[in-house]
Amino acid sequence: MPAPERLAAVATVLCLYPRRQRDALAGWLASVSAQRCIGEGVAAAREAIVFRDARGRACWRLHLLPDSDFLAWDLAVAGLPAADAERSRGRLARALRGWLGGGWSAQTLRLQLARDEAGRRILVADAAEPSALGLEHARRIAAAEGARLRTGPDTCCCMARRAASEALKPQALASH
Repeated sequence: MPAPERLAAVATVLCLYPRRQRDALAGWLASVSAQRCIGEGVAAAREAIVFRDARGRACWRLHLLPDSDFLAWDLAVAGLPAADAERSRGRLARALRGWLGGGWSAQTLRLQLARDEAGRRILVADAAEPSALGLEHARRIAAAEGARLRTGPDTCCCMARRAASEALKPQALASH
């Protein structure tokens, strides 16, 4: 699992999370493992980190954007296993679920570190306004995944900032 510091260094990403969750960081809090996924997109290669819960289900996905820090991304994915090809093929099914009202929500986030009440470092996020190119990539990825892209400051996941502090779990913390 990438440490919160590694993810925060990447800064701007496209986050996909289950639509039933109101909080964009809930998947991070539920994750117990992560895999690196590289696939072909409409115009270029797409890279993502797929986070899985205790049952092995994808619960959070971060996608690299042109606005992301590429060197920090390389450090965050270093040592992660490659995603299973069988699991990667589920994109069509995910897209269909999304078009039918289930599936994933997508939001561009700026990942950051903060401290909780006990002084521990936690991962938090704010809505990010990507560049025009970053937004176009985010739209393409969301469309390919059948995800609803949330944009604008009114979609800020400040709720996620509070929830991350209130619903801490050991895997979400870095004590360094």
